[in-house]
Amino acid sequence: MRALAALALAVGCAGAPSGDDLVAITRADLVLTVEVTGELEAVDSTDVMPPPLPDVWEFKIAQLADEGAEVGAGEPVVAFDASTLEQELDGLRNEADAAAKKLAKRRIDAALTRKDQALRLEEAEAALRKAELKAGATPDQTAAVELKLLAADRQLAQMALERARNHAASTARADSAELASLTEQHRYATGRLAGVERNIARMAIAAPRAGTVVYPTTWRGEKSKVGDSVWRMQAVMQIVSLDHMVGKGLVDEVDLARVAERQGVSLRLDALPDVQLRGVVEKIAKNVEARSQNDPSKVAQVKLTLTDTGDQPLRPGMRFRGDIETARVAAVVLIPVEAVFVTPTGPVAYRVRGGEVAAVPLTLGRRNATAIEVLAGVAVGDRVSRVDPTRGAP
Repeated sequence: MRALAALALAVGCAGAPSGDDLVAITRADLVLTVEVTGELEAVDSTDVMPPPLPDVWEFKIAQLADEGAEVGAGEPVVAFDASTLEQELDGLRNEADAAAKKLAKRRIDAALTRKDQALRLEEAEAALRKAELKAGATPDQTAAVELKLLAADRQLAQMALERARNHAASTARADSAELASLTEQHRYATGRLAGVERNIARMAIAAPRAGTVVYPTTWRGEKSKVGDSVWRMQAVMQIVSLDHMVGKGLVDEVDLARVAERQGVSLRLDALPDVQLRGVVEKIAKNVEARSQNDPSKVAQVKLTLTDTGDQPLRPGMRFRGDIETARVAAVVLIPVEAVFVTPTGPVAYRVRGGEVAAVPLTLGRRNATAIEVLAGVAVGDRVSRVDPTRGAP
């Protein structure tokens, strides 16, 4: 009590605050809130990602459609660097060309070999026919010894013909096997060549639908740009409809227990600070995560459904800051936060009556960012100072 009396005396010496520094104690609803930050996200969106090429996990962006551009289905929106594939294509073209030339030459050689073998067979068959004619002469036309020689000649001719036939068959099988191998090599080379050509064509991505181009942010808070390397499952851009938006918000871990689905939300956009959006909490994530790469504080994601946008032109990626209404205490005595001062004896308010200023000890209850519930100390209608009148007192 002595401390408060001394404080009151000091206040009296300092003089009463001016009218601009005074605020009235009121009775109103105390709205308890939790801060939420985040950005708008389109409900109807289609991700544009790198093509699913075999054994390719990283892609370099070569071209990007401008963010915010309106595109139609089938229009080019993204192109990835295909220089590595083009180098591979050059090598495969040389390989396929070499395989084609080798196959063509082998076919010509095989055709010439078949003609040579056919000629040899004809010669052997002719020699056999000649030997058979001679060996078929009657004994009275040819001496007995000569008949034996002619029979031996016929046998040799038959053996020569059989060898020629066997050699021709063996050569044909060898040619067939080698031609089949060369044909398979050529088919494989041309197949790979066609595959790389298709992959190069797939490096240019067309819009899968009509809509607006939006660049999503990564977990680092960055957007894609030409020259960036991206993972094969990373969305480089989105084609979205602007007809319906939701809020993708973050709530601090310490406040998460007070947040529930269907609670009301009021938001203000960084780009349109005079516009207030309203909505409700639709979904709360079950896990927490680091706010960003540079901020390890834990937050949980909340999905916010917008119920009132004020007919404003909203776009995905717009940043917002707002409050989730977690509770409402009806008809309580409220004092502005800036009118409560901390002293060694506890919180006080500087009440002004009849031109005199007195430090009044306060018993406080619940609070939000702008007002505090007063359980005892001041009453509705009292005027209190928003500045400390003891500053500068002797």
